[in-house]
Amino acid sequence: MTGAIDIIKRRLKEERIPEAPWPEEVAEKKKRPREVAFMDVNLCFPCGKCPEFCPVQCIEYLAPNSIPGRGLQPVQDRFQECIGCYICVEVCALLTDYDAVRMYDVDLVEQTLGVKIGAQKPDEYIAARPYEEYFSEGGANSVRPLGKGSRIWEKMNEEERRILSAEKARS
Repeated sequence: MTGAIDIIKRRLKEERIPEAPWPEEVAEKKKRPREVAFMDVNLCFPCGKCPEFCPVQCIEYLAPNSIPGRGLQPVQDRFQECIGCYICVEVCALLTDYDAVRMYDVDLVEQTLGVKIGAQKPDEYIAARPYEEYFSEGGANSVRPLGKGSRIWEKMNEEERRILSAEKARS
């Protein structure tokens, strides 16, 4: 039986989203992506779905007190390691009620944060940060696009939607 992640992966490939390995094939970054993911930390209820399916394991829980007043901290992408595969966007939009992940053009991220994003992950670990002011709805300098994160839901057939809905309900 086809699972939800298999449907998401197949549909992403049909959409010509950058080649992403299957979730169980943890890969390394091999080229500079066109886009990288950021989570809206105000919309993220840390369910653990996106870190579970990230093929390069670049999504982590923020350090304690990164967002004051929240107990369990939300997740964020270590964008320097992101391969731009869109899996986290679709998993969050289709398997949770949060729809907290968006992809951002690498040039915009570099300009906004004053960084360079390379073709390989950094030699040294760089912890995820909230980036609430830029990538969250209502942030002081927000560049977050509004609307739904999923690009594939409307193209799914009824059987695929049933499978995704059933998996979402089990969560």
